[in-house]
Amino acid sequence: MELLLNAVAGVDIHKKQITITALVKDPETGKTQKETWESNTFTKDLIKCGKKLLEMGIKDVAMESTGVYWKPVHNVWSEQGINITLGNATHIKNVPGRKTDTKDSEWIARLHMSGLIRPSYIPNKNFQELRLLTRHRRNLVDDMTRIKNRIQKILEDGNVKLSSVISDVFGVAGLKIIESLAGGETIPSVLASCATTNIKCNQEELEDALTHTFNGNQFYLLQSLIIQLKSTQQLYDQLDEKINQEMTPYSNIIDQLSTIPGIKEKLAEDIIAEATTDMSNFKNEKMFAAWAGVAPGSNESAGKKKE
Repeated sequence: MELLLNAVAGVDIHKKQITITALVKDPETGKTQKETWESNTFTKDLIKCGKKLLEMGIKDVAMESTGVYWKPVHNVWSEQGINITLGNATHIKNVPGRKTDTKDSEWIARLHMSGLIRPSYIPNKNFQELRLLTRHRRNLVDDMTRIKNRIQKILEDGNVKLSSVISDVFGVAGLKIIESLAGGETIPSVLASCATTNIKCNQEELEDALTHTFNGNQFYLLQSLIIQLKSTQQLYDQLDEKINQEMTPYSNIIDQLSTIPGIKEKLAEDIIAEATTDMSNFKNEKMFAAWAGVAPGSNESAGKKKE
């Protein structure tokens, strides 16, 4: 890549502090002026740093995609009209044994001045907000899965073999039985009568599976986990409704994506939130697959491909 910029800055980002190195090259003499300073990451400090960069004639800044700490820096400076290039931390790693915050920020600045940082894709603010919602929805699904696994473990500890006779332990019938058990019911025939929907096993098998060895603490933990599961399910339902409302403008695209085998409505919503609806951000389908993490990397040396 050719030399593109004469005034740049590189930023080494941490939770509480950033280190900035500004490089300004005189096009006539070819000499480069360097200035390095540190700043807190409070909003007022970031605004002050942004103003200083602009006063130095610097509108192009590069930084690493360090956790979530780059996001507030990006948001504040973008509002001030600064162009942010976000680089993959692995790709712009400094030379081993020469790591300090100051040297890292200068290394990033010099790479950026030479046009050697490949920018990471950053969606616009609207899709960033959609990402927050869809990613939190996936987190809630994971939370419910963990709670269900804990419930299943307590059932097995108490020798309740519900999963051996019912295909979906947390379906309508299974959940009613578990709630009754959590409420302190101990008689197998009474517990079995809670299954008011169709199940594959017969009454005798169900009663055998519900003959348990529960004790007081197991009843308590089961009741607590049921409350936690219902609460998380309620949060999920509320969030899902909000996402549906936010996704209304993209309903046609969701319908089209849902025609692909294996992709249902929620996955289609996740794809839109992550990749946006503008495919011009990706040169071709191969680059899109690589960005999505479903394309293998290349590692070849002396004509031999390595894993």
